[in-house]
Formats: sequence, C-alpha cells, structure tokens
Amino acid sequence: MKDIRVFINQGRYDDKSDKLLVIRKNAIYTANLDVQDAVEQRLKKCYPKIYQRKIGPLFKRERDRKFSCYCNNPKSLDDVCKDMLKKRVPYHALSCDACWREDLSTAWGYYGFSCKVLTKAMLRELCEDRAYVRYV
Repeated sequence: MKDIRVFINQGRYDDKSDKLLVIRKNAIYTANLDVQDAVEQRLKKCYPKIYQRKIGPLFKRERDRKFSCYCNNPKSLDDVCKDMLKKRVPYHALSCDACWREDLSTAWGYYGFSCKVLTKAMLRELCEDRAYVRYV
C-alpha cells in the first residue's frame, strides 16, 4: 500500500481543508513528522489563510536577536490571540511594525472583527500600549 504522504502530495485531500487538518491532528498524535510536514506544506500551498491561523506565518521575518517579538519567535494567529487575551503580548512586538501589521492586526481582524473573540476595548488598550511604546 502506498504511503499517505504520496496521496497528500498528489493533492487527493485538497477538496476540503478539514480533511488535511484531521490528518495533521492524527500525525501530531502519532508523532509522524513526515506526514505532518507534508500536510503543512499542502496547507501552505492550497489554504494559506488556514496555515497562517493554525500553524504559523507564511513568510520568515528576522529582526535583531535582542528583540523578543513575533519576528524572532513566530506564532500562529491562534497563539497571538491567546497572548492578546491574556495580555502577554511581548513588549518589542508593540514597537515592531511587521509584528503589528502581520500578526497583531491580522489576529484582531480575524478574532475580533469576524469572530468576536476579542473586544474593541482590548484593541483600544493594545493600541494605547503601542502608542506609549512607540512615541513616549
């Protein structure tokens, strides 16, 4: 029998993203890194928004190592949302334009504006923190 990686790479599970996410979840559960890598590559190619939300950023960003922002420590949008909810957003992420544009505002756009997980008050507080870090 053929390996499931062959079917994933051929695009047999591309019709619905749910199938790929279930295969990824099972691969993580069974610690099958080859299948997990194949699924994540396929998600990145076919469903980039889901990849960004569940796995991590689409593009690699690097900043000076002394900064502890999302450029140096990439996280998925789910994890960024959890950081925003628990008020654990890194200090340097507030001053970094790339982190603000790619991670924080995108997470608020999905989890605040669309899903209503984050409130406007949380965003307002985060914007005030950013203004203080950047301009004071």
